[in-house]
Amino acid sequence: MTPKLESKRFGISPDGKEVTLFTLSIPEKIKVSVMNYGATWTHLFIPDRNGKLEDVVLGFDDFAGYLQKDYLENYCYLGSTVGRVAGRFTDNKFTIDGKNYQLPLNQGNIHLHGGKEGWDKKIWQAEPFETADSAGVTFYYHSGDGEENYPGNIEIWVTYTLDENGTLEIKYRAITDQKTIINPTNHAYFNLSGDFSQTIENHEFFVDADHYLSLNEKILPTGEISHVAGSPFDFRIPTLIKENIQQDNQQLKLAGGIDHCFVVNQEESCAMLYDPDSGRKLTLSTTEPGLQVYTGNFLNKSFKGKGGVAYGKRAAICLETQHFPDSCNNSNFPSILLLPGEVFQSRTIFVFSVV
Repeated sequence: MTPKLESKRFGISPDGKEVTLFTLSIPEKIKVSVMNYGATWTHLFIPDRNGKLEDVVLGFDDFAGYLQKDYLENYCYLGSTVGRVAGRFTDNKFTIDGKNYQLPLNQGNIHLHGGKEGWDKKIWQAEPFETADSAGVTFYYHSGDGEENYPGNIEIWVTYTLDENGTLEIKYRAITDQKTIINPTNHAYFNLSGDFSQTIENHEFFVDADHYLSLNEKILPTGEISHVAGSPFDFRIPTLIKENIQQDNQQLKLAGGIDHCFVVNQEESCAMLYDPDSGRKLTLSTTEPGLQVYTGNFLNKSFKGKGGVAYGKRAAICLETQHFPDSCNNSNFPSILLLPGEVFQSRTIFVFSVV
């Protein structure tokens, strides 16, 4: 069935611009909503094994929720497109051709996910579209030279497409006029139970990855690409998250849980999340070399989300497809440099099913 596209006014941004919510849907199968503020994924309704549609991504019932004081003080990028660069940097800086770029701090003494006003807080131009077998929205943003102290003018397009099978694709495309760095991702938080008062510890998780990136005490990659064998990061066989995350392990202690990048072995079906109680299953494919997995370690019920639920620790899991964190400061990681004349492209596909 061809997806349906609808749009409505969702609110007003802090700088007085209209925020629009776009909804892509197939009746009784899937409903995806995204907004032009932060090119943010706000809702995902999918059925359980009894056909009951429930929302399975963290967010808020209305746009005012994204501006509430308690959320902004404990900001965690619910559903946001983050950039220019996801993650942290060693010493909050990077170097291009011998020139150092010091980045502004936005979470304590770190620069995280693009800075004080990253792409997650921008109003993007939106172009909805419909084809014979799909519907979607392309968001466009011009990131100016020097924005958050990153060099070069970047033009970035993020396209959400829902096809007739209920498959969702997020596609990124970017160009620059100067040598710069780029590593965007989507920061959706999934809880396939549809009950955000529950944790995701009883979800089964699989990732086709023989290696992960070890972290130091600053939650930055050490540069070591570690084998998952014998560690709580071995999800090469579908495993209940609680079986691994509750192990006595120094890496888990450093991050408060899993907040690690997995080196995926293949593009197709490289990760799977499954909730045995509801039967909902998510299968993920990506062109990116890494999957940053974050188990909601710092959610602490400090703000209320959908339905008035205060999101607590492990209320959801993020599956952030991207290049490796801090790649610009690790020469043995895949490069995130983007040169004039080149085109950055990335694609992630989400397939939803019921078991």
